[in-house]
Amino acid sequence: METIIKNKKTRKLFIIILISIAAAVLTWAAPVKSVEYWFSDLFFVRQQNIDNRIKIIGIDEKSLQEMGPFPEWTRQQAADLLKVFDTEYSPAVVAFDINYFGERDKKGDSALAEYSKRFENVVMASHINFSTKLELNNNGDKTVNNLYIERIERPYEELAKVSHSGFTNVVQDEDNYVRRSYKAFYDENGRENYNFAYEIYRVYKELKGEAMVEPKTDKNGIYGFDYTTQQGIYEIYSYTDVLNGRCDLKAFKDSIVFVGAYSSGMMDQYLVPISKGTVMNGVEVQANHLNALLDERTFIEVPALTNAFITALIIGIFIFLIINIKIPYGVISGIVFILTTIIMSLVLYKNGIYWRCWNVVLCVFFITLIKIVHGYFQERINQMKILDMFRKYIAPQVVDELAKNKDFHIELGGITKDVAVLFIDIRGFSSMSEIMPPEKVIEVLNKYFDLVTNAIFNNEGMLDKFIGDAVMAVYNAPLDIKDYEKKAVQTGLDIVKALNKLNKELREEQGMEIACGIGIHCGKAVVGNIGCAYRMDYTVIGDTVNIAERLEGIARGGVINISQEVYDRVKDNFSAKPKGACTLKGKRKEVMVYEMEAAQDESGNS
Repeated sequence: METIIKNKKTRKLFIIILISIAAAVLTWAAPVKSVEYWFSDLFFVRQQNIDNRIKIIGIDEKSLQEMGPFPEWTRQQAADLLKVFDTEYSPAVVAFDINYFGERDKKGDSALAEYSKRFENVVMASHINFSTKLELNNNGDKTVNNLYIERIERPYEELAKVSHSGFTNVVQDEDNYVRRSYKAFYDENGRENYNFAYEIYRVYKELKGEAMVEPKTDKNGIYGFDYTTQQGIYEIYSYTDVLNGRCDLKAFKDSIVFVGAYSSGMMDQYLVPISKGTVMNGVEVQANHLNALLDERTFIEVPALTNAFITALIIGIFIFLIINIKIPYGVISGIVFILTTIIMSLVLYKNGIYWRCWNVVLCVFFITLIKIVHGYFQERINQMKILDMFRKYIAPQVVDELAKNKDFHIELGGITKDVAVLFIDIRGFSSMSEIMPPEKVIEVLNKYFDLVTNAIFNNEGMLDKFIGDAVMAVYNAPLDIKDYEKKAVQTGLDIVKALNKLNKELREEQGMEIACGIGIHCGKAVVGNIGCAYRMDYTVIGDTVNIAERLEGIARGGVINISQEVYDRVKDNFSAKPKGACTLKGKRKEVMVYEMEAAQDESGNS
């Protein structure tokens, strides 16, 4: 028994470890990372209050219609925009999310450089061209560098000298959504090049004399930023309206102005988590990025290996808790774990840590589902086993009632309840066995057991066991039945009647007959599964059983002995004559015994 218990514990521990490792591997490998991102966006990304310092001047359809196709524009249009801002209402920073690489026309190029120098706080866009290169690490091993900087495209030299610049490269996740950015890269001269939004943030804070709060980055120099709003919510002005004096310049005083493409034809749009299924213009992505930096709403992602360890730990604890509890408690535990996990991840997200918790949530959900399904089928299997077991010694109608009773189940152990117990035994069976061939003995026994079983089942009794040629029957177990004491007595009478008929056949065929003694008692007994974990027997034990057996032992052939307890309960329906006080084996006190007579009809007549 101890070995079995140890083996069960070992198997459970093995299951916990195996599933935990599987969950950790899934988390680390992230085969469904896009699903995790979808759930994270659903729970974490929320509309925020926009920073009113941020304005957008868009090169929209109206501007293109009035000013011509963008490829035909020179740098003069940008210079003219800065010239418009050369007033007392000038912005704090003007950021062009437009590539001004290489020289085009000298006049326009010089004009833009001149006004950028006059304005001072102008931020231009740069772009990093990455390639893949095989390199040697510090140990001399070859590694693949997928972020090898092949070239950095910057504004033309005259403009670069009088302006700031930041790279506009975006980081697109596996689902092609933009949520993160590289903070900086070092160029060939060892100079740090920041991303476009961060450079604007740095210039603005320096201008205002305010301290910067640098976002934390992972080992790859990446950080995430929380989107503030959907497309079209920031104050957006048409490029041509600003240029032609159709806007109140007071709106731009001390603001941070983004200038960028706002026409779908300019192909500067990205998928973003705050507006699922729709794209956002690149200039608004940059505005959201800056807004997050100003509000200190950036985050770093928990490393994959750490996340895998956390997942394994949580799943291991969860399985350990639910593996031995009942389904309802398992469901409640699953809900609690899921809600706790989501709340924890929300709290961490608000504090700048992005924990991809959805593998944990999904694992807990599916483990709970498996618990429910397994429990259901296990319950059905157990119920079928029980029903199959009871069909061998319970009346069919009682088995049908058991099948309907969803709350009925059998466990090791029992309950105390009032029952009636019947014992019957053949008198002189040993002598009969000696004079009859074995096959004849078996034939007679089968006929005898058949009539006894039918009598028990017809009266809704439970055939507890065969003990050689003896039979034990119980009434009011496993289910409660009405008038069980009467049905026990009626069983005895039915057996006597059936035996008389069988003996007539036996006298004609075998030249012999059998006589049986019957004893019936009722009272409290322990009813349930008795045995061990791998071998159980549903039975009844207690003094009530012992007395019934002793009553059968002193019964003459063809006689039914009942106790005082039984007599008191059935005397209104059956006749019995007192046999007197008898001393039963193993009992100190004498027991009053009655011998059954013919049953009365409903009127009480014999």
